[in-house]
Amino acid sequence: MSNWIQIKKKLLQFSQSHPQVNSFGTGDPIAIGTDNTTNLVQPDRDRIAYPLVFADLESAGYNNSERTLNVAIYIMDRVEDLRNKPAEIEDWKDNEDEVISDMFEVLSDFVSAFQDDPTINYTLNPSLSATRFLEARDDKVAGWRAVFSFEMPFSRSVCIIPN
Repeated sequence: MSNWIQIKKKLLQFSQSHPQVNSFGTGDPIAIGTDNTTNLVQPDRDRIAYPLVFADLESAGYNNSERTLNVAIYIMDRVEDLRNKPAEIEDWKDNEDEVISDMFEVLSDFVSAFQDDPTINYTLNPSLSATRFLEARDDKVAGWRAVFSFEMPFSRSVCIIPN
């Protein structure tokens, strides 16, 4: 049987193996960068090493034969100021477009991995959309937010309830 812990472990494993991902975290996205985020490149450092994958368990649902966990996945990288650096295209103030493009490819890798993994007993709902974002708090970051709906079998049987 699949659950949030197994999905979280699978997200972490994929993040660790992806060559473009340097940090992973889970929890409330407002708290990104606190103790809920791990630097995969230098685990002894607290500071996020971008790009970052962050997962937020949002909701769950049930129907007759399956249960669903909806997980918001944020894939982001730091936007760098290019005003004092030579740029390929004149007048670019930052690399936001490059970050958006790169993080879209990372998101596509995640979708492929979670839809085509024969070792798991859940499926990723193939109907998936993503929203681009730009956020400036401690770091200026850009990327994508997508809600992954992990669908798992559900027997709805009182016989499986522990005594």
